[in-house]
Amino acid sequence: MKTIFNILDKRSSLLIWSLSMFLLSSILCIDIIAGGLYMNSFLFLPIVLISWYGSKKAGVFLAFISTIAWAFSIKFITTYNMDVWPYIFSVLSHLCAYSLLAIIITNFRSVHRVEVIAADTDNLTGVLSPRSFYVELTNEVHRSQRYGNIFSLAYIDIDNFKEINDTLGHEMGDKLLIEVAKSLKTSLRATDKVARLGGDEFLSLLPETNSEDAKKTFAKVSNKLSKKMAVGKWHVSFSVGVVTFESPPEDIHSAVKIADDLMYSVKKDKKDDIEYKVWRRKGDFFPQKKSKIN
Repeated sequence: MKTIFNILDKRSSLLIWSLSMFLLSSILCIDIIAGGLYMNSFLFLPIVLISWYGSKKAGVFLAFISTIAWAFSIKFITTYNMDVWPYIFSVLSHLCAYSLLAIIITNFRSVHRVEVIAADTDNLTGVLSPRSFYVELTNEVHRSQRYGNIFSLAYIDIDNFKEINDTLGHEMGDKLLIEVAKSLKTSLRATDKVARLGGDEFLSLLPETNSEDAKKTFAKVSNKLSKKMAVGKWHVSFSVGVVTFESPPEDIHSAVKIADDLMYSVKKDKKDDIEYKVWRRKGDFFPQKKSKIN
């Protein structure tokens, strides 16, 4: 579920700056109108905002502005009297505290983003992780249910991959997986999604793609994969099941199972093949012709 934080994460730095300054100004205005209710205790909020969505420099700069605002509030709004040296010490203390807060927030944000990227992508191939892919698939299923959008889902399995690991080693197997992922990404549109499920299995989501377009797309994918495997001298093939959902599936799990079952039927039959099916209503398959991977 999207929150205000997800929305702000995609906004420009100018908008974040504007929101931060608006928040800072609002806190000061309330403090002035109320005659000094020590609203400056909330001055950390705009610092957190600009530090998380902006940069370390922006956070420290706003920490400086917030310190000036605090000093102004104490000196001219509140009735609290403070001697010169304690006043200067307090100003410097606030500046250090606010600046430290900005630095901590930006450092934490950097670590958080690295972890998010790691969770969303497959460490080896760089394509989507299963978790991230299922989020994309969930959104596509929801669009299909709401607007009747057609989409296609492909389940790809590498035939004889275990032999590569056993005879050439896992390092060569990893290289093969990376090349397969690259081939899938470069053969598909920017709007299409590719994920590695683990091992030698991949999933591809093709939004707003009917059966004929899916066939054209995977003819291109098949050609690219064949050339890459020939260049690498990898004696593997691919069993692929491509399902076009003209009616939405019940959920993502049923969608993946339909594609998985279709792929498995190819693998069980003779491997090195693509089979296409159309899903028009719950429980019904409409077979289409098979296409050999050359």
